Amino acid sequence: MGEAGLRVLRLLVEDAAVFAEEILDVKLYPYQAEILRDRSRRIVVCGGRQVGKTFMAAVKALHFASTNPRTTTLIISATHRQSRHVLSKIINLIQDSILSKSVRRLGRDRVYLSNGSMILALPSGRFGHGIRGYTAHLVILDEAAFIHEEVITRAVLPMLSATGGTCWMLSTPWDRRHIFYRVYQSRHWSSYHLPSTLNPLISREFLEEQRNLIGEERFRAEYLAEFIDEEGSYFPMSLLRRRVEDYTPKPVEGMIVGYDPGGRESYAAAVGLSRRADGRLQVSWWIAEKTSSYTYFNLKLREMHEKTRFTSLLVDETGIGAPILEYLRKLGLPAHGVVLTERSRCEIMSRLKLALERGILVLPNSPELLASLNCVTYEATWRGTYRFSHRHGTHDDLAYALALAVWAARGAGKVLVAPLNL
Repeated sequence: MGEAGLRVLRLLVEDAAVFAEEILDVKLYPYQAEILRDRSRRIVVCGGRQVGKTFMAAVKALHFASTNPRTTTLIISATHRQSRHVLSKIINLIQDSILSKSVRRLGRDRVYLSNGSMILALPSGRFGHGIRGYTAHLVILDEAAFIHEEVITRAVLPMLSATGGTCWMLSTPWDRRHIFYRVYQSRHWSSYHLPSTLNPLISREFLEEQRNLIGEERFRAEYLAEFIDEEGSYFPMSLLRRRVEDYTPKPVEGMIVGYDPGGRESYAAAVGLSRRADGRLQVSWWIAEKTSSYTYFNLKLREMHEKTRFTSLLVDETGIGAPILEYLRKLGLPAHGVVLTERSRCEIMSRLKLALERGILVLPNSPELLASLNCVTYEATWRGTYRFSHRHGTHDDLAYALALAVWAARGAGKVLVAPLNL
């Protein structure tokens, strides 16, 4: 190989952006190229939706494994589904390029290259048991803000100590009480802020549509990549994150359902719970729609009931809820109602919080559901109760529907008898 060829080879090894364009035949946005060229061992990317975080993670992992023989790259997410999604991007890049000849083995959660390097996709789990024992040269934490902090500090970062390895954290932002926020603010990490507006393919009309659809606060977090102010939150993210588990919600037979009809500016929302073998409850199904036709929404509930036969359906019959309750009964659903006074609202929300604190309720990794819970705020009243509200530009309807479902579970078995701190 001549001197010119050696220069090209050296450039491919040293410059992941050149590697992406010449070997993988992909075009990068300028901000993607800048991050891929960053040689820092600690990089944090706080990005909005559709800025290509997963794509950058895939390119980084593939470039590192291809140019560093006999190394281990770990893709870690809160759920196996998410980490496998990143690996699927890596596999697609391999199969669409000349790198397909350098693969020794491909699987749903692993790639082995002929140079002895491997890339593994792993879920973090609640305590990191499934990832302990690995020694890694590169760790990419995808949607890092949803990974339990102690897993990052006690399991992930120590696995880089013997190799002097590299860590990337990429995520849409959430609360400021997590290590993702602290490393984003740290001078020891190379930090990038990527709002969705940087992507030239995302139109201003689409962004405005999303702002109106999901509310101002969630829009600022998911598209403008701004951290959420949790002050006064009744369900702080530190609590919710402990109850998120790696499972795919699906409607099942005999669900216990809570239904919040909402109002003119709110969503109609329903949440279905099912009971696990260990007695705990998990969210198995939900629906939330902004609708002026409650008849249409109620017919959707009947359709789901005919498929799964609800055990019970508890409806907020405050205000517009009374005629809705009567109609649901005419449709043959096992509906009963509750009027939400200040005291009963406090009791119902407190029971939901207690179920979360005791580990009796399990949540899926759903930004929609978590955002609805996290936006609920409270203040004490002179009567010894709490007055609940929600931050401007947010929607708490799913939170109320979930609280009603947990309350309804009292009559379908004692919900608060599971062991503490599961």
